[in-house]
Amino acid sequence: MTTPTVHPMVTALCDGLLGQPLAAILPLPLLCSLGQKAALLYLGSAQAEAHTQQAWQRVFALLAEGGTLRTRLPAPVVEVLNSLLLRPYLLPRPLLLAVLSRPPLRRMSRELMVGTLLDYSRKVRTQMGEASQSRGGMLGRLASEAVKKSTSALGSIAPGMTAAVSDELERQFRTRISEFADSAVDDLAQRLAAILTDPTRQAEHRELGQSLLDFVLDLPLSTIATELHRLDPQALATELRHALVKWLSRPESEAELRKLTQHLAPELPTQSLQSLLGPATPPLRALVETLFTQALAPQPLA
Repeated sequence: MTTPTVHPMVTALCDGLLGQPLAAILPLPLLCSLGQKAALLYLGSAQAEAHTQQAWQRVFALLAEGGTLRTRLPAPVVEVLNSLLLRPYLLPRPLLLAVLSRPPLRRMSRELMVGTLLDYSRKVRTQMGEASQSRGGMLGRLASEAVKKSTSALGSIAPGMTAAVSDELERQFRTRISEFADSAVDDLAQRLAAILTDPTRQAEHRELGQSLLDFVLDLPLSTIATELHRLDPQALATELRHALVKWLSRPESEAELRKLTQHLAPELPTQSLQSLLGPATPPLRALVETLFTQALAPQPLA
């Protein structure tokens, strides 16, 4: 079987496309300018909205097939996720502590701690009061004698006095708990950060990560679909497109896009497709030669 001869013009086009630096084929300023204009035209069009709807419809159709995320993902993907969780990585303690000490997390931790302590104190006081009365303790006897010796008027206001004293004790206890919670939240964050960054507990850290991964992988796809519906991805995609259009519509966006591209891959303009792809170049060249040959082939007359 003989290899078909490639036209010299096709060879020259392939050499130029694959061997020339990318900056020579498509200069970065021109690429950024064209990209900005094309993105603005596309993102603001009804076609972008339709494509987004079609994409999410396909996602929900896939989720409607049933099963779990583990059964839908290829086995090598699950293996990679498992291996990544086994890597010995610990977040630096100052960084983790800074996250745990953010004001919203502190407020939630304080609220949970105050509520837990108040519930616990009410249970303790209830149990102590029941034990005192059932065992005939001093408080129980004093209360009984006071009720017996009281006049009808005093007896009538005794429940109110008891409620007032109880409310005052509750108020004072709540104040003390609030003061305690302010310092306890810091201590809780320190302890949690110490546990999560302790290198001697890496086995527990890996177990925690594996458990969380197993939970996610074993979620029914119907549950994921329900949560996605609640998240309203269509509205999120619309908001994201509007934000991108707003950014790209600014006069300075083209310069910002060019600067961002230069930071992400500063050496890219000097590279060619051949130097970037290396051993993957031959199949790409064969494809390009086929496309160019078909494009340059004489067309039959109508």
